[in-house]
Amino acid sequence: MGRGRPSKKIAPKVPFIRTGRPVSEKIVVCVVYKKPTGKKHYLNTYVNFELDAILTNRKHTPLIADDFEIIDIGVGKSYIERYKKQYKIDKITVQD
Repeated sequence: MGRGRPSKKIAPKVPFIRTGRPVSEKIVVCVVYKKPTGKKHYLNTYVNFELDAILTNRKHTPLIADDFEIIDIGVGKSYIERYKKQYKIDKITVQD
């Protein structure tokens, strides 16, 4: 036995376990908005974007401009067809 402090046993590192959603799933966020000068509705779909990043304007170039009015937001692919019918939208903008 040696003198002084006993040696510490170093435990092996445990690999990082991801606890969120699986990586293979892609979240689709659908946003219906209206420009301030018109009555026409527009539909943007964002793939793998956080909802907070879409709603906040803290970025240098926000995803949706400050003066646009957000009408409806939905998370999931099913909202694409629902919003197309409800707001009579022909063109969809997809951002990855």
